[in-house]
Amino acid sequence: MADLNDIASLASAFEEFKNTNDSRIAQIESKGSADVLTTEKLERLNEVVAGLQSTVTDVAKKSNRPGATVNADEDAHAKAFNGFMRKGIDSNLEALEQKAITNTGGTPEGANGGYLLPKQVEAGLFTQLEYLSPIRALASVVQVSTDDYRFLSNLHGTEAGWVGETDARPETATPTLSETRVPMGEIYANPGVSQRALDDLSVNVEALLTEEVARVFAIKENAAFIAGDGVNKPKGILATDGIAQVKTGVAANLPANADFLFSMIYGLASPYRQNARFACASSTMASVRTLKDSTGNYLWQPSLVAGQPSTLAGYAVTELGEMDAVAAGKLPMIFGDFKQGYLIADRIGVRVLRDPFTKKPFVLFYSTKRLGGMVKDKQAFITLKVSA
Repeated sequence: MADLNDIASLASAFEEFKNTNDSRIAQIESKGSADVLTTEKLERLNEVVAGLQSTVTDVAKKSNRPGATVNADEDAHAKAFNGFMRKGIDSNLEALEQKAITNTGGTPEGANGGYLLPKQVEAGLFTQLEYLSPIRALASVVQVSTDDYRFLSNLHGTEAGWVGETDARPETATPTLSETRVPMGEIYANPGVSQRALDDLSVNVEALLTEEVARVFAIKENAAFIAGDGVNKPKGILATDGIAQVKTGVAANLPANADFLFSMIYGLASPYRQNARFACASSTMASVRTLKDSTGNYLWQPSLVAGQPSTLAGYAVTELGEMDAVAAGKLPMIFGDFKQGYLIADRIGVRVLRDPFTKKPFVLFYSTKRLGGMVKDKQAFITLKVSA
């Protein structure tokens, strides 16, 4: 939990970081190279700044998780589900599932298909996913009831013309609509708990599903949102053809000046810049912290407000561990409006199948969730490519 001490420590550490980097630059200019001790100190300070910024940024996300306020039906479902998780089939759960399926017009799957998580557990799961998976928190997310989800794109094409008061008004061209299918896939987790532990009421089964399943789901889905090939999984941003690129101008690393950042910013159309942000891996973030503008001001600035991200050249910057590291031919940075540009389609419900047979004496909880994702507006993004 971040507090005033964390914020003060971050401000102090960043000042020391800037002073140390200024010393490193001065040593390079005067002697042609930096002292080893100065370089090592800068690297240590970079790690300290990154850790403190993460603490300050994440605190609001952790504290904003939803409560467990539920109605009577949801509470009954949760109690029946808990009994099912610990002991097996529960007639109350079957009745509640049948009622839920009937109300939504679905087809009952029974115990062979597993059971839907109670709403408060599923809400907790999705909150964990949003917290652990940065793309999910930034993109547009829709709930769908089918694996074949499509949306219409307006390709425009409408024309207009000038006319006099009595001139004829011939028909003009109409807009063109294009139908696009979102690539879908199934993500699963299969955690196990011993029956003895389940018999012990101190074991929180809901916490097991919320935390463990959310963790592995988030790792898989975030990787797919970044670089997925669209085959039985979402299509990632970096795997999408037709997105604009800015080249570093250097074959295998980042240049010493910040021109490439401003090329990315102003290479993005102005309607998308208002809500745009940078995204990169932590190693890339460490590199850009040393960049300055033409007047000598550092372009990376820490956030000293809990829950707010740090900024780069005035825009929020998000750390995405799945992004490429800086290397020849790689794409280590994205700049864009993720809400406008990327769509996530969640198939409603996370299903759980209780399996007490496969790995005795453990009970496996086979959890599945279907989801899709793709870039819905290529103009909303611009990427950085390490290339001369």
